[in-house]
Amino acid sequence: MLLFQPGICGRGMGSSNVKSMKQSLLSSRFQRFFVPGRGPAPRSFLLILFAVCAGLSLPLFSFAREARSFAPATMVEAADYIPCDNGCSANAEPASAFCFKQGEEFVVGEGRSYLHENKFSPLEELAGKQVQIRYSNRYVWVKQADGTVVKLEHNSEYQNFRDAGCVREVRKPIIEGAYLRKRPARVPQYAFVLAGSGKDDLYLWFQCDLSADKSVIACQRWFRNGDYYGKDWYCARTLDGAPVAADFEIDPLLSQEGKLVLKSGGVVQRDHRARTDDVLDRPKEACR
Repeated sequence: MLLFQPGICGRGMGSSNVKSMKQSLLSSRFQRFFVPGRGPAPRSFLLILFAVCAGLSLPLFSFAREARSFAPATMVEAADYIPCDNGCSANAEPASAFCFKQGEEFVVGEGRSYLHENKFSPLEELAGKQVQIRYSNRYVWVKQADGTVVKLEHNSEYQNFRDAGCVREVRKPIIEGAYLRKRPARVPQYAFVLAGSGKDDLYLWFQCDLSADKSVIACQRWFRNGDYYGKDWYCARTLDGAPVAADFEIDPLLSQEGKLVLKSGGVVQRDHRARTDDVLDRPKEACR
């Protein structure tokens, strides 16, 4: 049995004590540990002992810091949906998506219900109300009025939040993650990433150009693997009738397949005219 000096691996060991313990373990000139009948403990054993002691202490302090980090936030929205990574089938397990606003920041989280137990239903009833949350890169913790804490995954794939701030927070990691991957060889270097429709693809590669007569916008699309996906057509005007300028800029966080939103905030009108091989079936038909 080791004979420990008082305070080593004891309760309430702060950073200064950890530092002094490390010094005591690494320097036999100032302090020695003894194994009865065997003399000084080996240096490697002391290093292992230090790691174990530090490991026992640090989680306690980490938890304490997290507990103090709860802060008020407003639950902006809550929604149930079927994640498409489960095949979008009727038998897929549902997920509950949540969006919070804390100060000027938005935080999204998600919980999966297995066996359709709807365990997040009580949390959904707090939409529009103030709650206490804390979060890390991986999780969001929500404290309810009775003191119980619900743990959510940080981030979500639910793209149908009504609030623009919530939508941006969902799509930001999707867009950033797409650019971290190697661009498929068949995708042009000037193509950019937009979120998918939410049914089949998380994101698509796009290239959008205004026609020579400035009447329509044609967006070429590619799947994530580089396969060509054809064109998506838009009228060269917003839903409120404003013309789209030749140097238009698309907001990549609010736009997605089937919906182009300009940096100005205008939503571009989609062109629903029938085409065959990108040629209008009725050439004289106005953009609609």
